[in-house]
Amino acid sequence: MGEMSGVKIVLLCEDKQTDSFVRRFLKHRNFKYRDITTVSLAAGSGSGEQQVRKRYPKELKAIRQRQQAYLIVVIDADTHTVDDRHTELKQACEKKGILPRNSRDVNVLHIIPRRNIETWFAYLENENVNESEIYPKLKRERNCKEHAERLHHMCQTQNLREPVPPSLREACNEYRRLRRSGR
Repeated sequence: MGEMSGVKIVLLCEDKQTDSFVRRFLKHRNFKYRDITTVSLAAGSGSGEQQVRKRYPKELKAIRQRQQAYLIVVIDADTHTVDDRHTELKQACEKKGILPRNSRDVNVLHIIPRRNIETWFAYLENENVNESEIYPKLKRERNCKEHAERLHHMCQTQNLREPVPPSLREACNEYRRLRRSGR
């Protein structure tokens, strides 16, 4: 698939590891790194999850005013459920007087790993995972390159190895929204 000019991505995520992983995944979807802007989170201003929730309404409002742009929000479920995080994002919008994500927002993706992104990495390394357990972090952020490639292939072919973590299956469904732009 060729590159689609003019399509931009705004990436709102908790940490550098997640940012690196999503950027590498998007590269397989023919996005160039220059097409992706990561929203900077303030160091030392609370957890990454809290900062994503706080920043989300502003970014959602801004993306609705742009043409040919996506907002990809990646927030760990941690000890909560994926539905809990969806509800918290909705409530953050309502608190700011902004209409929450709805069916018209096809360019807004919610990616919610449960427990965290390392759960997906373990799954992508052919482990059977439990979304309640904590899995080790990668030694280096760039070590997620093969994980991103594997996930891209699995999402493209809709061939997820069973048992698939439910949050990962949902993420593949969310990533399909990128196809609406011809990608």
